[in-house]
Amino acid sequence: MDALWLLEQVEAGGGRYVGIQERRRAGAPALVLFDDPETGTTLSVPLPDLTTEVVRARIAESRKLVTKGESA
Repeated sequence: MDALWLLEQVEAGGGRYVGIQERRRAGAPALVLFDDPETGTTLSVPLPDLTTEVVRARIAESRKLVTKGESA
């Protein structure tokens, strides 16, 4: 997988690509890091799971948590 493909997946899902975090534990997948441009929250998805739809879902989930926290 090249960096351009990662960038395209994240941006098409509504995120801002940050980079890759390699995992230190044997067998653990790398994480794709991206920011939610609306909240500024940094999120991650395991590299093997990365799709535009997964990025969208992760952003939506995070926004619900941020909104819930603001109303508490």
